[in-house]
Amino acid sequence: RRLTCARLLQVMVRAEHDPEADGPPRITTKELRALCKEHGGYHTPGINDKLYLHYKGYSKIENLDEYTGVRALWLEGNGFSRLEGLEKLGELRCLYAHQNCILRIEGLAQCAKLTTLQLSNNFIRRVDGLHLLPNLQTLQISHNSLATAGDLLGLLHAPQLSVLDLSHNRIDDPGAVSVLEALPQLAVLQLHGNPVVNKIEQYRRTLVSRCRALTYLDDRPVFPEDRLATEAWAWGEAELGKGRGLECEREERARQREERDQSQRRNIEYMRQVTDDAKARAAARHTAAGLPTSAHAAVVDAAAAAAEPGGAATAGEHSSQQLYSRALAAVEAKRRELQERQQQRKAAASDSDASVPLAVVTASPAAAFPAAQPESAPRPQEEEIQQAGAGDDDLDALDETRASLFSNMNFLLGPEPPLKCLKRLQAETRVRTSCGVESTVASGASILKKRIDD
Repeated sequence: RRLTCARLLQVMVRAEHDPEADGPPRITTKELRALCKEHGGYHTPGINDKLYLHYKGYSKIENLDEYTGVRALWLEGNGFSRLEGLEKLGELRCLYAHQNCILRIEGLAQCAKLTTLQLSNNFIRRVDGLHLLPNLQTLQISHNSLATAGDLLGLLHAPQLSVLDLSHNRIDDPGAVSVLEALPQLAVLQLHGNPVVNKIEQYRRTLVSRCRALTYLDDRPVFPEDRLATEAWAWGEAELGKGRGLECEREERARQREERDQSQRRNIEYMRQVTDDAKARAAARHTAAGLPTSAHAAVVDAAAAAAEPGGAATAGEHSSQQLYSRALAAVEAKRRELQERQQQRKAAASDSDASVPLAVVTASPAAAFPAAQPESAPRPQEEEIQQAGAGDDDLDALDETRASLFSNMNFLLGPEPPLKCLKRLQAETRVRTSCGVESTVASGASILKKRIDD
């Protein structure tokens, strides 16, 4: 039926191009030069490296002897029943002859450099002739009539095959797996659409474990982790007995998870070490420059020293509540310091107001209140008021920090991971640098780091 349809297609295409011609279209020298011109090729046959003869309704491959430089030949969508006329194409690398009526793999003895062969949608019943193609790497032979393991034995003559498409054939023999296993470089395999898929127990695990170079099977890739787990399954089935493979596979996947976790912990530890080194270098630069430290630096240093292995206690000996209580104590100390400064400023402002005698104000207002000064040089009293306002802002920011520490402590003791709390604290550190509480929040962050490490 397909042969008849191919013949009808040939007649229709021929009638469309040349209504006066009789019979199916043929590959003539004139036709070839016209096709080269149509597809941007050259008038001289020998310098063309591509030749497009697809969907023309041809029934025979002929008159290609002059095209000795062709490396890619498209023949799909015609009515060819044989591969012939390719004896002079010694440079051919890619041959696309799918959607034809080819019955056998033949006529390729002179195409020793061929690397890609596409023969899908034909009538091939047996794989043979591959011993003449020592460089063949890709073979697509889907939608044909292959049925048994014996039909696939010709694949053993092409051990360099890396891509093989056998999908949608009639293969129902489980012995085909042994043939595929013998291909040492097989990396991509398409076998779906064959009855044998339902006959192989644990189909995917079996194929992956037996084809050692396989990286892609049917519609999914084979990752290195999957290969290790599958090999553990195969070992359990072979050594421990049938049904024990799944247990070995679960153990292997658990080992892989533990290895990934250890790698992540090593990365986190490395980043912590890099951060600590950077902080140490920054502290050394500040000390060398004689810059002043913050008022609660001693509290922070004490908390950091206590977390060290040689300190008063290691981080592992403290509970989460104790670790956070130390950070909150530093915040409270800073808050009390700011409150004392605010009270001192208010007291100084009150003493300044009370020092002006009423009689002097009544007798000579100008003496009590000197002439207006430029805006660039504020009076001492206004400067004290501005400082008091700045102290209020510091207290507000400090209250927000304390509330945030309480909230983060609740998250730490609750379901939220400590790493998320740490990121929250580090983000708040960046927005509170202007209020002089950066070291306090950083102290909480460092404590959290120790908690995560433990």
